[in-house]
Amino acid sequence: MIDNEFEIAKVIGMGGSSKVFLAHASDGSKVAIKAIRKDKKYTKAAASSMLNREYSMLQKLEAHPNIIKSLGGNFDGQVVLKNESEDIMYNVLEYAHHGPLSKFVRYTGGLEEEIARLYIYQIADAIHFIHNLGYAHLDIKLENILLDKFFNIKVADLGSCTNIKDKKGFTKVRRGTLLYMAPEVAALKAKQEFDARSADIYSLGVTIYLLLTGEFPDAQEVQNSFITCASERRETLDTEMEEDYKTKDAFSTLSEEVKLLIQSMLHPDSCKRPTIFQVLEYSWMAKPFSSDILEEVFNEMNYRKKYIVEYCKNQKAPLGQLAPGS
Repeated sequence: MIDNEFEIAKVIGMGGSSKVFLAHASDGSKVAIKAIRKDKKYTKAAASSMLNREYSMLQKLEAHPNIIKSLGGNFDGQVVLKNESEDIMYNVLEYAHHGPLSKFVRYTGGLEEEIARLYIYQIADAIHFIHNLGYAHLDIKLENILLDKFFNIKVADLGSCTNIKDKKGFTKVRRGTLLYMAPEVAALKAKQEFDARSADIYSLGVTIYLLLTGEFPDAQEVQNSFITCASERRETLDTEMEEDYKTKDAFSTLSEEVKLLIQSMLHPDSCKRPTIFQVLEYSWMAKPFSSDILEEVFNEMNYRKKYIVEYCKNQKAPLGQLAPGS
């Protein structure tokens, strides 16, 4: 129990110093609670700062339908587990019923272009909203893209966001995940600045590639100037992906339009990448969707979820947020 208000159901995520719980609020609704212990023996100051920053960012960004919503928080909270109480600080978040998009790609591979295009549009529109308000996300990746009960996108983990309003878009703050990181950020030296919005575009490009192909980008396949860990990215995911869904040379099967978009977003020169507005205006992105696209997406993702549940049952693997009834 947290603050005698939220009944903990299970742990649904862990990272660094934090845990994410599925909990039931006093009105019976499901919420996600991201919590860290206040004991400095267990929690680094950076983790507290990130949780605080995420809470602040979510208040500013709650108007966008594809950004996870904050439902409150307490920086002087208490959790009772196994009859022992601990002091914690936590954020209460909208519960994304189907968990991270990365699990779907890991188990079932890349999405068909039209299904993926809706997701890419929703993600890009959320990033456009963040950039327009003078911030950069700095940790765009499939693991931070969640799905609600209707399989719509919810961009999450805003704790890495940084304010670039008064810095002409530049920052010295190096955050993010190496597998998705722009080359200029990966190679950053002390006190150097980089274009934070352009770095977001690169990370989004990696995310799009992975969403469409089920693989991380291969330097030779897309263009000749990716960062050196690209081949490691592909090998890592290939070893995890279920064989039934794995595809070979997936990038070559994509339409020319989307290949050109990805190539532009993954350009090694940050000055030559498109802005998020240009990504949204790109011909492949700007095409109208069919009237039944939401139904198509729901049916496709629901089918994939059933496959994952069955596969994990047979393998006796943990399902996490993909468990039946979650």
